[in-house]
Amino acid sequence: MGVILRKLISESRKLEKSARELQRRRLNWRMVTKNKIEGYFKEICVAAKEHSYPFSMSLSVHDETKNEETVQLSSGVNKTGVVEKIDKPDAKGWKAEAEKGAALVASFASNGSVAFIIYPYKSERYSRSEDNIILYHNLSPDDVTNKLVKSCVSKYLLYIRNSSIYGGYSSSFLDFIRINMMIAIDIRNRKNLYRTAWSMLAEWSKIIGAGIVGYIVAVLTRGS
Repeated sequence: MGVILRKLISESRKLEKSARELQRRRLNWRMVTKNKIEGYFKEICVAAKEHSYPFSMSLSVHDETKNEETVQLSSGVNKTGVVEKIDKPDAKGWKAEAEKGAALVASFASNGSVAFIIYPYKSERYSRSEDNIILYHNLSPDDVTNKLVKSCVSKYLLYIRNSSIYGGYSSSFLDFIRINMMIAIDIRNRKNLYRTAWSMLAEWSKIIGAGIVGYIVAVLTRGS
């Protein structure tokens, strides 16, 4: 029992330490990080209105579930200018198409981690291939600095301009590179890149290994 008892005590201490860290992160989010993000998002909403930014901005906080919360900066619904005539036996009139869904979401998970996710504009006729981009994930609330929040907002503004039908003629090659870099470092795509890189390395190792063996055999054959 001596070994098991020591293990039991050791594991108990580790669990207690981990539980304290989880509670500390939750408290930090509730008292500091959440307010920091919410405050900056509010500033963006005010600035957008004051400087006649074309898309309306709004802030929403979803904290109905304790320790699972989001702070969201959303861009308003825009009419695309496409109006479809409806002429059916049971429905007649006109249908105006709209683009919507653009948002920057700061999400706090029950495990004490923070993620930042951006969503593009989408309409029936015009949308990007990806549903969203995870900019950051598994962050400690301690790591959510003012600089990081500003960086997320900057990337979000770039993203929604390029995903909106109204931003199509403003897109540049640099925009293309920046957005595709964000997509590439999304944790979901990063895992795929790692797997692809590992597979390529394994294949190259086989080719190089075969080449070395062939060279050695050739040298030995010449020597004989």
